[in-house]
Amino acid sequence: MLKIPPVPFAVLLLLLISGQAHALNGSHSLGTGPDKNGGRGSLRQPVPPTLPPTPTMQATEFDCNKPANAMETMLCQDEGLIRLGNRLDKVFTQAMDKARQNSAGAPSQSKLEQEQRRWAHNLKECMKNDNPHMCLGDTYILRITELQAGWGLAPSLTPLHYLCGGGGNNDVLATFYRTKPATARLVRGKSQVILHQQELVTGGARYAGQNVEFTIRGKEASINWKGESLLCISQPEQ
Repeated sequence: MLKIPPVPFAVLLLLLISGQAHALNGSHSLGTGPDKNGGRGSLRQPVPPTLPPTPTMQATEFDCNKPANAMETMLCQDEGLIRLGNRLDKVFTQAMDKARQNSAGAPSQSKLEQEQRRWAHNLKECMKNDNPHMCLGDTYILRITELQAGWGLAPSLTPLHYLCGGGGNNDVLATFYRTKPATARLVRGKSQVILHQQELVTGGARYAGQNVEFTIRGKEASINWKGESLLCISQPEQ
């Protein structure tokens, strides 16, 4: 049997120190030692910390991991209502983006947030309905189309300018949006309402919402504006 002569302790120590140094240089990611050109190795640039996204308000603020009542449980467990909830979140975020870009700035955004909180708070009224599931679905759909029309998020037809009798500020600008259901945005002076199509009538359609009813037949229209009756006719395009 071949016998290997013992290696002197000093040699072992030297090899150990050399090997540790080589391993350390090879594993050091910053590379601060001299490079092959005699210069110093470049330091890896520190990655700036990722800033958290700007917090945004959700269309509804309840937690589906901990539903607080029967309504939240229904909204969180029904696939159809979940899809509507996701759709509403998307449309509400788009509306918030428009509100931030609005010339009114923060007041416009704050108003939208208040409207949305009020809408979410009123959802519980559906639990008093004979069919709360259908009520919740309809309420979500109407809110989605209301936001789409109110913030111009859906395709629209050319606005119609109506001149209404009765004197005073009776010019009404109507814009019709291709939503489901169809919506109309009426602007009268500084007031604006979003109406949903209720039914088709001879030569036109009837829209209603926010205590306003709007029925069009050809160029003529009748408007019940919060108790005030107006007879209107659309004006030719300029």
